[in-house]
Order: sequence, then C-alpha cells, then structure tokens
Amino acid sequence: MTNSLFYPLLLSISILYFQSSKAQSGDLLIQQYGKADIENVGLRKWNYDLHIAPNFFNTNNRTTKGKLGISLGGTVRYNFKKSYGLRTGIDIHSLKYAYNSEKDQSEDELIFLSIPLTGRLYPVNRVKIELGFIYNFILSAKGDPPTNTKKVAVSYPDGTFSNSFGMLSAVHYSVWKRFSVSLQYQFQKSETNPLQRETNYFNGILLGIHYTFLSSKKPSN
Repeated sequence: MTNSLFYPLLLSISILYFQSSKAQSGDLLIQQYGKADIENVGLRKWNYDLHIAPNFFNTNNRTTKGKLGISLGGTVRYNFKKSYGLRTGIDIHSLKYAYNSEKDQSEDELIFLSIPLTGRLYPVNRVKIELGFIYNFILSAKGDPPTNTKKVAVSYPDGTFSNSFGMLSAVHYSVWKRFSVSLQYQFQKSETNPLQRETNYFNGILLGIHYTFLSSKKPSN
C-alpha cells in the first residue's frame, strides 16, 4: 500500500477506534446517528468559514526535506440530515521544501490554488470526519537550482510544475462556539518529466484553525 493511501486510511481508522472506545454501545451510537437531525446537534444547512493552517509538505523524492509553510482559505459546506454533508471552497497553499545533497541544498517555494470537494460525517457532537478529492492549480514556483547563476531565487520555466489532482482526509473538532481546529493529511500528484530534478508529487500535514461566520445559530457546546 502506498503512503498516499496508507496515511488517510490510518487516520480514519484511528478516529473510528477512538469513537468506539466511548461508553456508548455500538447499537446506541448507530441509533443516535440515524436520528441525528442537523438542527438537534447544533448544525446549520449552509455553513461558511475562514481558516488558516500551518503546513508541512515534502516531495516523494528522498533527496528533499520538508519545511514549514502556510495555507489559508474559505469553505462552503452544506449539511444534510442524519449528520453528513458536502464541502467545497478555495485554499491557497504555500509549500516549501529543501534539497538535501552535497551539491544541492537549495529551497523551492510553490504556491497552489486548491479546490476541494469532500464529504463529511458527524458521528458525535463536536467531531467531524472528512474525506475527498482536491484539484490544485499551480500559481507560482520559485527556487535556486544548481543551474541558477543569479544570487536570488528565480521562477521556474513554465511546465516544470503542473496542475495536480489529489486526495485529503481530515478530522475536525469544535473548540468553542464558532471556532474549531482540524488535522488534515493531503497528497497531490501529476506527471513529471523523468529527466528533470523537480517532481510533481507532494504530501503533507496541515493543522487548521477555523472560524464560522454568516450564521445566526451557534453550534451546540
């Protein structure tokens, strides 16, 4: 099993194991889940939030090491009855990583605009589980490759990096009223020229802080 599938699966299994360790029996949880009207658990049909998330991305290349970056964006969610819903939105991801070899210790910085489409489950109050797809548009790519003769980072030629398709999995926890936090794993990949040093395969972890707005009904505590 590849890492891109292993980590989302491991995260989902861990969440389910944690929930099953609660005092409620499985039958009671299923019964409660089946009757969980969104109004009764403090949710709204339409939800909007703004979020910011420090991220840590790396490539699948063993000669690179990940560095801290930042992501930010906005989300639109639609919740159905029985505690499930859909999410989309727009995110801007600033990814950083460095090459780790004797002849090359330069750093790349990429900026992607991402559009997610995910499904969400609400197994218990405060907790959300998310799994879905994401499409990434490359906005800019700068670095200092060994061939660079300038003293500052330069933009990579068009075609070095490309738009990419990926998947994500996440768990969200409502902290207080309109604020929540999330832990997300994401990977993205696209075809790469095998002769070039750069790759179009990235995976990373994001730790998000979310603020819900444009809603008159507060989530239940």
